[in-house]
Amino acid sequence: MKNIIKYLMISIAFLAVGCDSFLDEQPVHKLTLENSVIDFNGAKNVLNGMYSTIQAKYWGGGVSIPLSTQAGLYDGEAYYYQMAYTQGNEKTYDVWRSYYKGVNAANAAIEGLEKLSVEKYPLESVKTEMLAEAKCYRAWCFINIFWLYGHWWAEPTDEYGILFRTQMANLANIQKARLNVGQSYIEILKDLDFAIKGAKSFTESKFLSKEAAQMIKAKLLLRRAWEGDHKEALSLVQDIKDNAPSSFEMEVDMGEMYKNGWDSKEVLWARYLESNSGSGSNGSTDFEYSYGIIYNNKYKATADEWLKEDPRYDVVMGEVEAPEPWDNRIMVGPVKLCHGGRDEDPDAKYTSYFLRYAELLLMESELILRTNGTVTDALIPLNEMRTVRTNPVLPALTASSKEELMDILFKEIFVEQFLENGSEYYASLRFLKDGKPWIYTLKPDVNFGTDQWCWPIPDAEIVNNPEMIQNSGLK
Repeated sequence: MKNIIKYLMISIAFLAVGCDSFLDEQPVHKLTLENSVIDFNGAKNVLNGMYSTIQAKYWGGGVSIPLSTQAGLYDGEAYYYQMAYTQGNEKTYDVWRSYYKGVNAANAAIEGLEKLSVEKYPLESVKTEMLAEAKCYRAWCFINIFWLYGHWWAEPTDEYGILFRTQMANLANIQKARLNVGQSYIEILKDLDFAIKGAKSFTESKFLSKEAAQMIKAKLLLRRAWEGDHKEALSLVQDIKDNAPSSFEMEVDMGEMYKNGWDSKEVLWARYLESNSGSGSNGSTDFEYSYGIIYNNKYKATADEWLKEDPRYDVVMGEVEAPEPWDNRIMVGPVKLCHGGRDEDPDAKYTSYFLRYAELLLMESELILRTNGTVTDALIPLNEMRTVRTNPVLPALTASSKEELMDILFKEIFVEQFLENGSEYYASLRFLKDGKPWIYTLKPDVNFGTDQWCWPIPDAEIVNNPEMIQNSGLK
């Protein structure tokens, strides 16, 4: 019982405290929502309190760096490269816990917003819009849990789906079985479709929007790849391009885009860290970006070659002051993410670029190919992305075959987005080289199968929730 109570308190700890001035609001969190969401201010506070969970360190470099290592592109911790993780691994548990805090916060918001009478809102449409944000946030959390800990690539009847919760965690519901793969997709897509229909259009990347929900769904369908998925995903991507507000567009200067971080007009949805303190360990400056990649700016041979031969290298890499105050060395690192280092530049906009315009165009090119479009048509959005840039200048690309362009796109996904949001890992699983996923070409020295494509369910969940089954082939 003590273990269950400890685990439960970790899951709902965010409800017992306020979060500091997130988006200039002071969220009010109580264990009893009826005491806090009694008017429109309470509704706004519970929604802003939900967004505050994004500041956890494991929504950033703590996930994207391990995933790039798993792809065989970044030279990170060996157990990620070897895919030798176990259910007792503390870091994968921290990620699990972080995303379920987000789920719990979203469920708190949804419950509070739904129970508040519509007369308490300025307009009925405002209630719908706020609920759409909360459901999109919940979907985002579950999608990442699914991608990290479930068989997202498998058939609908596969039993290794998500642990799906629509209520705040308590002693009565802590023990629960996971859904199968098909049911997992059904539940996630319900939330996304509600958000697409009801959310407001994009204003700034600190908030989820209709366009963000559309792009999240497109990414989900692209990776799932069931019959009809790629056609629907392409339609979503092209609808965003045609109808999104003009404030969402490519930046001509790549360096300025990264300097602006979540305020860049190219960024649709990003991790917002508010005011940074330089500590790096509690979600202010991202520890892995402000510390880890400065001291470990290492890439596997193929990735290192791709980065250094590309015109973007001189913009995204640069000199950085060592992150420890006693260390006066000047080091080379990916300044797009580590900026000046946490000691020298603690208030830089350290972020994870969950969704940005460049990725939208990369997705469009790939989806055109995967829906039997021509190489000529698929090159158009790819070169649109490249030719917009003036810093650096990127020449237009050509390809003579679908296979050649697929190789170009895989490389482009890595060079354009490396270490930002894990895109290179999932691309290494769906792009083929010599008839097998690219990951096998990048890691010929590692013996692994599809069971290792995801992480094991953490020990704390297995111990305290007897209904939870471990992923096949993992322990």
